Amino acid sequence: MLTLLKLPSLTPPPPAMQIITLLQEVVTRWRYRHIPGPRPRWLTGNINDIIKGGLINCTNGWIQQYGPVIRFRLMGRVFVMISDPDAARSVLTKLTNHAQLANPNMHLMTGNLRAMDRFGLLMAKDDYWRSLRTAWQPAFAPPSLRGYQALMDAEARSLVARLEARIAAAEAQAAEAAQAAEAEAQAAAGREGLAVEVHGEMSRLTLAVVGTAAYGVDFNSPEYGGSGVAALSPTTSSAPASAPASSPSGELSLVAACNDWFRTMSPAQRSKWAIATAFPVALPLLRHVACALADGPLAMHIRARRMLSKTSIRLMDDWRARHATGNGNGATTNGSAPAANGTAAANGGAANGGGPAVRAAGGGVAPGSFLGLMLAARDKSSGGRALSDAEIEAQVQTFLLAGFETTANALTFAVYLLALHPDKAACLVAELDRHLPPHRPAGSADGSGLDAADELTMETLDKLVYTEAVINEAMRLFPPAHGTTRINEKPMQILGYDIPAGSTLWIPIAHLHKKDSLWAEPEAFRPERFLPADAGGVEQLAARHPHAHQPFGAGTRMCVGWRFAMQEAKTVLARLFQRLAFELEPGQVPLPLSVGLTLAPKHGVVVRIRRRRHGAA
Repeated sequence: MLTLLKLPSLTPPPPAMQIITLLQEVVTRWRYRHIPGPRPRWLTGNINDIIKGGLINCTNGWIQQYGPVIRFRLMGRVFVMISDPDAARSVLTKLTNHAQLANPNMHLMTGNLRAMDRFGLLMAKDDYWRSLRTAWQPAFAPPSLRGYQALMDAEARSLVARLEARIAAAEAQAAEAAQAAEAEAQAAAGREGLAVEVHGEMSRLTLAVVGTAAYGVDFNSPEYGGSGVAALSPTTSSAPASAPASSPSGELSLVAACNDWFRTMSPAQRSKWAIATAFPVALPLLRHVACALADGPLAMHIRARRMLSKTSIRLMDDWRARHATGNGNGATTNGSAPAANGTAAANGGAANGGGPAVRAAGGGVAPGSFLGLMLAARDKSSGGRALSDAEIEAQVQTFLLAGFETTANALTFAVYLLALHPDKAACLVAELDRHLPPHRPAGSADGSGLDAADELTMETLDKLVYTEAVINEAMRLFPPAHGTTRINEKPMQILGYDIPAGSTLWIPIAHLHKKDSLWAEPEAFRPERFLPADAGGVEQLAARHPHAHQPFGAGTRMCVGWRFAMQEAKTVLARLFQRLAFELEPGQVPLPLSVGLTLAPKHGVVVRIRRRRHGAA
């Protein structure tokens, strides 16, 4: 058992600690003895099963073996998994608090890095969470989303222009090689297009959208750890979302930091020090020991977090510098963001980079104003005080990570499925040709072949129902958020089982998305299942269980930015398939997956991209 986890060589815990841990184990097993589930091992629980088989495969097998209510354990923590859709709906709508994330790398953090988890929107609880969500909501109000559309479209068009330029260069090089009458070169010239790793491109694009829409900055610039050049992903990536590991200054790039953060949330990337989380009494001390003697995965996690922290602080400092006044607003005292500056930001300032933070019409915000909202936020659970710098930093990091990973994964899976199913890609292209300007050679100032009259507006976006159906179906088959949690403050009963107070309840979204009783042909890629009947739908949307499809969660803790994510995904997918065609490179069926905090392609997705011939997919 310990060999499988590759745990560090440690002297045996003191007898007192062993006795306490043993007693905790006995009590825990007794409390959950009436709930069926796999037999846990001492200290590590069922984590070895998950490392061997993968979380989704394991939970699907346990559901088949033990039924709709199951308990399993990771280290010293018990999860109660609920796979019945009605019971899951009840849990998600009645309970409001997320359980703390189970990843040991997070639990081994110390100091400010540990505080980020407690202060972030994802893990905040009760009235404190309500205050934070209230502060976040204007950023995703309909007027705000309308204001972001031009920025999203510009980033998508920029990516398409770069891809087209690379395709043209590759084709020219192949033609020159063919003229040289070299046999191998002639064979290579027979294949059109350019091989590109899609996940890396989507990751850089989504991070760029967060930078411009939320903060009014360019994350590709050297000052934010970028290269200053929007490079394309190589096709030889051995990890998802390949990106330069460091900036020109030698620091970890922001894209790489975000990637590493998510990679080290996978069970396969757990530190050897994970065993420390099985000893909660000694954990405060063991955290410091683990960080001082960090192994590879833990060191990677710490380095990524430090880069995220540095970027967040830089964003805060830059925002204050742009909005500073003669009396020194923008500085902090006693670690708190100044109320005066936040209030001022909420009522005026430049449209880009922070203000007006809140528009009078409809409660929307201007692009670049997210920090203005956070500076103006008040914690109602603590008498209306302003948020501290650490709390604001936690919100900045949350937006960076949430806006980066899930949308990039959803887009990657959508491209993968469309490349795998040319008939569905043809349906998508037909819709785009009906509603978007005709395909024509590049000729605009930005090289995208589109002028201002060709902008993809919200009105046009609303007409792209098949495009939206493709994204929904991709997130059904490959949900980036493959599960969600709640914690019950009081004892409750679920399907006849008494659930002790303080239990971590796990809702397996990936299982619900492929449950035979909820979906016809659950393994098939059928975007039509998300279309209404008058648009070619093949299933009755109204008759479907309301929680059969929940890629953004459900209930009061549903993702606050889900409309932002869907708008971005539709915009990018439309622009890509408007001008480009995608062919899946061999050897990627089935697609290897990485299951951590999110579901991602384990080695990325490599496709061959060519320019569309007008009227063809």
